[in-house]
Amino acid sequence: MVYVRTSTLNWIEDTVDSNNGAAIIRNASVRDREGKDRLRLTRLQAVRNLIVRRGLRTFPDRLLYSGENWSFAVYRPELLVVDVGVLADDPEKRAALEFVMDALNQSAHGQFFVSEHSFRRNLLTLASAHPEIRWQFKQQDAIA
Repeated sequence: MVYVRTSTLNWIEDTVDSNNGAAIIRNASVRDREGKDRLRLTRLQAVRNLIVRRGLRTFPDRLLYSGENWSFAVYRPELLVVDVGVLADDPEKRAALEFVMDALNQSAHGQFFVSEHSFRRNLLTLASAHPEIRWQFKQQDAIA
């Protein structure tokens, strides 16, 4: 079992929140936050697993390379909830949704051929297509 600093996870979550729900995290930044000379794949996978437990998602789904110059996208899954009516009117948002869905449907190795920067940009393009949720509660009829 690999110990991961809570401050690393808090930093990643704060970075995602400050970047509208999606951020690019460099492996070198994780290594520096963990205070290690070298980032091993087991530690990177442990960071990813704990990120997912906090309700965030990563792209690519499996982190296979721990090199310092690699990076990955971390996003909130709520960004994938979109209003179909808004997508019908805007071809740019439709293209962004197609890009994101195609990227997520790639195999683990196929996802490494998709730029995480393009993934993040298209994901944030969908942010304006979120539905406005209006909650309606049934009122019970008062029995006289």
